[in-house]
This record gives sequence, structure tokens and C-alpha cells, in this order.
Amino acid sequence: MDSTAIRESRVASCQALSGTGALHMAGMMLMRTSICDQTGYITNPSWSNHRQLFESVGFSVREFNYASSSGVDMQSLFRAMTEADPMSIFVLHASAHNPSGWDPTPEQWRKIGALMKERTLFPLFDAAYLGLTSDNYDEDAYAIRYFAEELNLQMGVCISFAKSMGMYGSVGSQVNLCFTFQYLLSLTRSLILMGERTGLCAFVSRNHSIATNVESNLAQLIRCDISNPPAFGAGIVATVLGDGGLFSQWQRDLMTMSSRITGMRKRLFGELTALGTPGDWKKLTQQKGMFCVLGLTPDRVHYVKKFHHIYMAESSRFSIAGLNEGNVRYVAECIHQIN
Repeated sequence: MDSTAIRESRVASCQALSGTGALHMAGMMLMRTSICDQTGYITNPSWSNHRQLFESVGFSVREFNYASSSGVDMQSLFRAMTEADPMSIFVLHASAHNPSGWDPTPEQWRKIGALMKERTLFPLFDAAYLGLTSDNYDEDAYAIRYFAEELNLQMGVCISFAKSMGMYGSVGSQVNLCFTFQYLLSLTRSLILMGERTGLCAFVSRNHSIATNVESNLAQLIRCDISNPPAFGAGIVATVLGDGGLFSQWQRDLMTMSSRITGMRKRLFGELTALGTPGDWKKLTQQKGMFCVLGLTPDRVHYVKKFHHIYMAESSRFSIAGLNEGNVRYVAECIHQIN
């Protein structure tokens, strides 16, 4: 996509240590500037690292209820945005909300963006799953592009390539992605073992002059924080994005991975429905991305861990990506037993 912000040199960016490093860098950068309020808003529930990431650099972190039984709690989100001070930071999940799996529709994103602009708030996108939500990278980046191109908002974007390019550091879950990188195969095998995390921290500014200042500050922060980001993973990402053939292959692989996750959601829903397991399981097919919250109590989470070796967070945040044809029925039967 042709970006006006990039064409006008209004984007400042730096390489970061995957999504966590990008968010940490964004937090440090925003604390350094005088334009932003030192209050950050995160969703509840949210990725467990969000709160401590922003508190560690000095932000006062507040939460707003994000998920309802049938989707995004827009009323709670709008109330938080209305009550927030101007230039407060809102950490938004670009796609595949972690852990709820509920994403705003394009229409809802437009309403969120309009209120952000009206209230002079600062959106900071956490984009860890682009391409793994709808199986289309462009579609998953809709909110980012709409805010930047249509609303012309100042904003931050933190992108991780760890999962979308198979650089998460887990041998078992990433081996099936290796073949797609063709002549990079031998490098990728080493990459998987090392867990090279590659991310991007970017800011869209009002003009080129501001972007230049932001990029200078990012360079200083990187120098103090990690000195130089690792080149190996970045080289893989740059090669795939810069080569037409590899880029097309990568897009097809994203479709394969996304479709598999969607398929496992449908399978788990089907198994639980066939067993007659109490609960609202239709949400499994309505939500998106790698995670969902099963709605189990902490005692039940502990029980299935101890006696059935099914692992999830205490909140019952569960990885759909961990399901496969060999274990999905077993997982459903164990959930059925404790319900």
C-alpha cells in the first residue's frame, strides 16, 4: 500500500527486540516527550506484559473493560476515552486481541478513531499478529492504516515478526515454516534454535521535522538500552519483505497458518458441542487469533494442568495454536469432564 505518511517522510522508526522491545522503546520515547500525558490505558483483559512494561518506564496505567460476552465492550471503551485527559495513551491491539480474541469491526474502528481524534488522544498499536488473524496482512493492518491515512493522527506502532515469520524460538512450532524460506533454509534452522526476535517501533508524526527529531531520540534510546539491535533476524525479515518471490510465499504461508488456527477453533467448537458441554462455545468460532479465554475457574485450570497436562494461564487464557488433529478431542473431553 502506498502510504502518504511514508511518502512525506513523517514516519520515524527503529528496529526493536520483537514486540516487547518495541513497546518498551515506545514507552521510553513517549515518557521523554512533553506532548503526551503520563497516563496509559490498557484493555482488561490484556496481554499480561502490558501493565508492567509501561509502569516500568513511569506511566500510570489504567484499565478499561474490553470484552463482553459477544464482542468488544464499546460502551466501556468510549467512556474511558471520553474521561481520559488529552494526549493520554491508549494501547490498542491491532488485530487478534490477546487474550479475548474479540476485534473491533472496521465500522467500530472508524468510530474509535473519530473519538480519538476528537479527544486528542494518542493511539499506540500493538501489532503482534498481523497476517495471522484474517489470513490477510493488509486486512489485519486496517486500523493502523485508517488512523494514519484517513484520520492523519499522530500515533505509535509496535510490530513483531516473531510469530508471523517463525522467529519465536520454539523448535517444534516453527519447523513447518522453515521450508518456505527456500535458500534461507539453513539460516532459518539456526534462527529457530536461537530465537532471534525482530520487531519495529514506529511513530507517525505531524511533519518531517518532528519525525527527524523523533528518530534521533529513538537512536539515543536504542544506544542506551541495547546499543545495537541484532542483525540476523532483521536480515531474514528484510530479505523476505524485499524479495517478490519470498514475499508471495510468505503471504501464502500466513494464509496456511491462519486457516489452521481457524480450523482448530471450529474443531474444538464441534467437539464440545457434540459432547454437550455446558457453556457458550459459539464464541470459539466468532473470535479471532491464537488465543481465547475458556471461562474456567482457577481451580479447574489447576485441575486440568495437574491431572490432564493441559496448560493455560490462570485466567484460562488458552492457545488455540497448540491444538492439532491428534489432541483436539482429548482437550474437549477434559474440558467436558470439569464442566
